[in-house]
Amino acid sequence: MNTVLLFVNLAVLPLLLVGVIRKAKALMQTRLGAPVWQPFFDIAKLLRKGETISTNAGWVFVWAPRIALVVALATACLVPWAGPLLPPSWGGATNLILVVYLMGLGRFVSLLAAMDTGSAFGGLGASREATISLLIEPAVIAGLAALALGAGSTDLAKIYAAPMDPIIAGLVGVALVVAALAELSRMPVDDPTTHLELTMVHEAMILENSGRNLALVEYAVALRSCVLLGLAAQTLLRTVPGFLALADGPRYALSVAWLFGIGVVVAMAEGVLVKLKWRSVPGFLVYSVGLSLLAALLAVAKG
Repeated sequence: MNTVLLFVNLAVLPLLLVGVIRKAKALMQTRLGAPVWQPFFDIAKLLRKGETISTNAGWVFVWAPRIALVVALATACLVPWAGPLLPPSWGGATNLILVVYLMGLGRFVSLLAAMDTGSAFGGLGASREATISLLIEPAVIAGLAALALGAGSTDLAKIYAAPMDPIIAGLVGVALVVAALAELSRMPVDDPTTHLELTMVHEAMILENSGRNLALVEYAVALRSCVLLGLAAQTLLRTVPGFLALADGPRYALSVAWLFGIGVVVAMAEGVLVKLKWRSVPGFLVYSVGLSLLAALLAVAKG
């Protein structure tokens, strides 16, 4: 059963989440929009296309999307973003420090690929992506550390299997949502639909990608969206009384429902928010760091 759920988590939910966010955003703008299955068709179309590779690009540009996808798949398997699916014997592999470094590795190879072609836009996007990751990493680590203090373990499976203080879970959950918006280059940090080169972050990094190479990048981003928003959803679900007492089936269904619920909220927010000026982004991310630090202080105070 877990094998089937793992396949659904890796192959269906990521692209379906992207489709739901796009559909909800279109409805917010009084447009019909594409069907929620459109990301599946887009990936299939890109996989059938050939690639146009710059003569300045080396092997890093070719192999980085493949490495980033493998890292994203490994992260999606290890993080209980839709509930724990791995057996308890995998406890060492689900350590939060390892997961944070895996996310960093995926981001690192993406930055290398963006700079490998020598494109000015790729370098600009990579520079901004590195800055954002530097700003949100303390929020993610401090937030997960606050939850780890309550569980007495750095194993994510044990952390999310143990009861959490609702206040700490709420603070960390909101902090993870804000961090996810920045990590995924979504509004108000970045507009994923813009093609104004000087304002882009993630889109500037992948301007040189095409065909199968671009399909791998888009799929890896969809996986990261599920992991980050799912982790926030799992944390916020711990504020719901009786959630841990549910059977595995209802708990999984509620986890997926909250994941897509957060996706719809993100889409609705993108329909009314405006993109921040680049110099205002650090001020926005301070909220995420502040909430995580407050949660960590509360966790230390509660012992």
